[in-house]
Amino acid sequence: MNSKPVTDPAMRSLERRIRFDLEKLLLIIAVVCLVLEIGIAVYYYMIQDLGQPLKSYIEFRILVPLGVNILVYLVTRFSNRSENSTDSTKNRVCSFSLLIMMGVISLAHSFFIPLWTLPLFSIMFCSIFHDGFIQKIQGGVCVVFILYSGILHMYDYPTERSFTILCIVIAEIMALVVSYMSYKLELYNASKFLISERTLTGMDKFEQGFETDTVTGVYSKRYLTEEAEKILQKTNELDPCGVAVLDIDDFKKINDELGNDKGDDVLRTLGSVLQDYIDEDTIIGRYGGDTFVIIFESGFRDENLDVLNRIRREFSKKRYSFMKESVTLSGGYSWFDVTMDLKSAMAEVDKALQSAKRSGKNRIMSSGESEE
Repeated sequence: MNSKPVTDPAMRSLERRIRFDLEKLLLIIAVVCLVLEIGIAVYYYMIQDLGQPLKSYIEFRILVPLGVNILVYLVTRFSNRSENSTDSTKNRVCSFSLLIMMGVISLAHSFFIPLWTLPLFSIMFCSIFHDGFIQKIQGGVCVVFILYSGILHMYDYPTERSFTILCIVIAEIMALVVSYMSYKLELYNASKFLISERTLTGMDKFEQGFETDTVTGVYSKRYLTEEAEKILQKTNELDPCGVAVLDIDDFKKINDELGNDKGDDVLRTLGSVLQDYIDEDTIIGRYGGDTFVIIFESGFRDENLDVLNRIRREFSKKRYSFMKESVTLSGGYSWFDVTMDLKSAMAEVDKALQSAKRSGKNRIMSSGESEE
C-alpha cells in the first residue's frame, strides 16, 4: 500500500492542520519531558537512588533527550514551512519525528518498563496520514527501540535479567501485533475509501444507467472500457495488471432452444457470481452478449487464475428449473507489464479463450499455455 498524493483541497487543508497541531504537540512534549526529567533527577538524588553518577545521569537522561527533542521539533517546524517539500514528505517527517521523540523517552527512562511501548502510540496516531510506508518503517523502528530499552534496563538491573528478558519478549510481541493490526486496518480503510470514491464519482453515471449492466448487475461495457483504458495506460513492470475474458459455453444454443428470457436468467446467475469478486482492485463488466471481462489491477498471475477458476466452479454448480444439465463457462487470461490499449489486450486474451474452447470448454487458459 503506497502513499498517493492528495488532490482534494479540503483534505490537503486538513492534513496541513494536523501537521501543525503535531508540531505544537512535539514542543509541548519536549517541555513537559524536560520538567519531568529534572523533577525525577531531583527526587532520586534526594533519596540517593540515581543508580549512576549525577553527571552521567544528567547527560544521558536529561541533556541528550532534550537535545534530540529540540532537533526533532526544529526539523518538523522547518519541514512544515518548506515550499519545496511535498505533502507526503511533510507527513512522513512529522510521523518519524513523533516516533523518534517517543523512542528517546523510552530509552532515557528505560528503568520504567511501561515506557518501552511508548513508540507504539506514534504508529496508531500517524495512521491518520494513510501512508503504508510510514507504518511499515515505524513498526520496524519500534521493535528496535523496545529491544534497546530492554538492554539498557538489563544493564541498570543485572540481577533482574530473567524478568527483563520476559518483559522484552512481551513488549516485542505487543509491538508486532499493534503494527500488524494498524497496517491491516489502514488497508481496510484504504479499500473502503477507494470503493466509496468509485461510487461517489459514478453517482451521476448510475443515474443515467451508465455504470452498471441492467441484466447482470456488473459494470457496463462503457464503464468497463473507460476504466480499463486508464489502468492499461499506466501498466508497467512495477505496476502490472491481469486481463481475463469469460464466455458462457454454448450460450447461443440456450437462447435458440429455450428463448432469450431463459438466456437472461443464465446471465443473471453469472452476474450474481461475478459481483462477489468486484472490489477496489478488480473491475468486472459485461463486454457484450455472454462475454465478460475482468481487469485485475493488482495481485499475481497465480492468484488471478485461482479467482477465475473459483468463478468457473461456482457458476458450474448453479442449477436451473428449465434445464437438467449445468451451464459452464470458459475463459482466457493474460498478464501485462507494458502500456497498451484495451483492444490490443483483448486480442491477446481472446487467443487464450479460443484455446480453452478448443480444448474442451469449461476451463481457464492463460496466454501461451498448451491446449494439451
